[in-house]
Order: sequence, then C-alpha cells, then structure tokens
Amino acid sequence: MRETLQAKLVRLRPIKDDDCEYLANLKNNMFTQAWNQRLPPNTTAEKIKKRFQEANDKQNSAILAIEKLDGTLIGNINYSEDVPRFDATFGIVVGKEHWGQGLAEEAQELILEFLFIERGVQVVRLWTQTGFPWAKKAAEKLGFRVMVRFRENTIIDGKIEDSLYMDMLREEYFKSRNLQDKVKGP
Repeated sequence: MRETLQAKLVRLRPIKDDDCEYLANLKNNMFTQAWNQRLPPNTTAEKIKKRFQEANDKQNSAILAIEKLDGTLIGNINYSEDVPRFDATFGIVVGKEHWGQGLAEEAQELILEFLFIERGVQVVRLWTQTGFPWAKKAAEKLGFRVMVRFRENTIIDGKIEDSLYMDMLREEYFKSRNLQDKVKGP
C-alpha cells in the first residue's frame, strides 16, 4: 500500500508509536467498541503497538491512522483482503469528539477507492450494529447493503443488539460514483 492516502479533510497514514496511547483509549471505550462489551477494557498502548505491527506484517492488509490535515489523530481504519484482489473487509473507529464532521466518511471513501480502484477487489464488506443506527445509515450512504443480520450477538449500553454484515459490490461502487470501471470482470 502507498505510504499515505489523502483527501480534503483527512489523511490515512501508517501508525506511529505516539498514536498508540490514543488508539488504546479508543479500543477501551465501551461505546465505540461494541465488540468488547463482554470483556473488561484492558488494552494498553504496548498491546496496540504489537497488534498493529503484526497486522501490518500480513500481506494484503493494513491498519492505518486517520488524521486531520492539521495532524490531529482522530482514529484508525483497517482492511484485510480475505482472498487477495477479490474481497476485503474494513473497519473504522473514530473518537466520538470527531463525529459529525464528515471525517469518517472521507476516510472510508479513501479506503474504498484504494480497494476498488488500486487493489481491484470485487466486493468490500464491513460490520456494524443496530445499536449504532447512524453507522448503518452512514454505510448505506456510501453504498453498502445489509448482507447478513446476526441477531442478539452484541451488547451496547447494556442492551442486546444485532450485528450487521454489510457489503458493496464493485459494480455498485462504480455506478454510484459515476465512474467507469477500467477492469473487465469475469
């Protein structure tokens, strides 16, 4: 992957050691990390650093810092290609203080452009929960559709919620953005 991806509001870049404390705090946040609500928050900056190093050593995957163009760290985004150059799953976490500013949407557009145009994948997937209706709405705005609903499998603010597995096909990505796909499919 290129060293950085940049748009008008945000930049995606490799994780730095200085980022790990903030990213550990995000990981320990019981609100932004619905997956962890059955576990006590125990992530440290050192654990984050090790996890990111291991993830970035894998081929066809990356965990990247999301920062505003002024250098303010706001979260991280990751992707992993399940079958290289065919399908990928991505995830994002942004500090709540940065919500509602279009930053997460722009970061997701950058990773989608990278995956569909540069990597040439056929389908991109993500996870969200019904306890975060704004996240589902944001994913739908990007062009994702609910593919699978896992009923009552996560806890958010003490309430049992469903997890949603959403996807977007290559043709949907190009059509929704009025772009021409220069790669012929099967």
